[in-house]
Amino acid sequence: MKNYSLTKYLLSLLLLGYILINPSMVFSQDKIKDICGSDLINYLLAKDIRNIEYNEDRNDAGIHFDYDWNKKDKIIIKRNETNYPIVRFALFQSENFVPNKTVIKKINNKDLSKLDDNELEKLTYLSGENIFELNNGKTVRIISKPYKFNNYKLSNFEILSIQNIDTSKGILEMSFNSSLTNIRNDFKKILKKINFESNRKLEICKNALYEDDWPLQTVIFDEYRYDADVREGLKNKELLANPVFELIIDNGIVRTLRTEKGVGFFRQSFDFEKFPFDEQKLIIRVKTGVGNYSDSNLDNPYSDSGSLTFITPEPGVFLNLNKFLNPEVNKLKAWNIPKKNGIEVKSKILNEKIWDIFTQEIEVRTQNVLDIEITIKRNFNHYVWKIMLPVFLILCVAWYVLWIPTEKYEARLNTSIIALLALIAYNFVFQDDIPKLEYLTDLDEFILLSYIFCLIPVFLSIGFSKFISTNQKKVMKLNKFIKIWGGVLYLLLTLQIFKQII
Repeated sequence: MKNYSLTKYLLSLLLLGYILINPSMVFSQDKIKDICGSDLINYLLAKDIRNIEYNEDRNDAGIHFDYDWNKKDKIIIKRNETNYPIVRFALFQSENFVPNKTVIKKINNKDLSKLDDNELEKLTYLSGENIFELNNGKTVRIISKPYKFNNYKLSNFEILSIQNIDTSKGILEMSFNSSLTNIRNDFKKILKKINFESNRKLEICKNALYEDDWPLQTVIFDEYRYDADVREGLKNKELLANPVFELIIDNGIVRTLRTEKGVGFFRQSFDFEKFPFDEQKLIIRVKTGVGNYSDSNLDNPYSDSGSLTFITPEPGVFLNLNKFLNPEVNKLKAWNIPKKNGIEVKSKILNEKIWDIFTQEIEVRTQNVLDIEITIKRNFNHYVWKIMLPVFLILCVAWYVLWIPTEKYEARLNTSIIALLALIAYNFVFQDDIPKLEYLTDLDEFILLSYIFCLIPVFLSIGFSKFISTNQKKVMKLNKFIKIWGGVLYLLLTLQIFKQII
């Protein structure tokens, strides 16, 4: 009997030692459901009780500065020409702070133009009452309040190619590769309770996406349509190759990594008023999908703590986008991207009205979005040499009729009508190259002006035929005046139409 007790005691010690060495035994003892085939992922899902995790718990004035790219290797605070910081968003008393425009000159009488970025960042954490002096001379007092803060990161955004810019339908079709990350402080706290291996990358399988709400899932690309055949991302959960969601454990920091890549279709708004010398702006918008509130949050809807969610680009975004400025890389034959400010990444705040189905009230919320703006200028040589120049030459033929003697009105009339018919016929040749719009573009105005001046010789030939026999001198004088000053007027009106290129 004693031998049996001793054996049982030794087995217990061996089992305890194995559990200490192998933490997965702890998971199995808790009867954790196997979801991803990974003990670590299963354990995190079992212990995570929140719907959404905020990176920070803050208690300050809720003022955050806008960001900028230093053109080298770092994201810095954006400043105006006198080195004062520009406000990105104010969670409290937002009526006094216009996002991306309001400049703060002083905080508690400290001149912000003389402080570096680290010192400015520390001032945003001040609690209690703080006094802000703005560039418009207004002084604002804000008493700090608690709120939750999340800052998603657009770690990478690479444009592989732009397949099509459909100006008639207003759609941008492009291939891209992007990565989004989010620090998970809640997971870090959970993992401290066990011995886990650092520097790991774990796939978060599709079942885990259904099992728990991951904060980074809320981020959406504002796409016109999502084609699962050419896109790999969160919406296409059936694609098991190249996982869209991963957990990264690196040097004590726990992050979720989300990948979105493939072909995207983005709705655009084009302005063709200056066509064919127009400049367009292509916008790829990334939304946080989470509203910002001064007195509520998703962690605890019953508390009065506010919540703020940003999405901010990291250096990799700017480095990859700068590569796309090279014509040999973007290969945009019909367009070119200016070297200076050709591609910008801007943070914007959307004010939205939402109908709450529970309270049956209209709710106003703000949401941070990230706009990747690509400025493109049309290569107009095709339109100048193949449309505008032929139209001008046909008009010259019609206008040269005024150099034919006035008494030969039949020859004048025949030549001017033939030129007019040639212009009408040529219009059918290039009509597919001109956008069909409800307003006139510069090219439309030029063609319409050419039609009018092409008709003038026809009207003059018909009119002169009635007076040539009775008052030939006045007819010749009027003809001379029109053929010179009419041509000058045409050139002046044409210059007025295309004044933006002069």
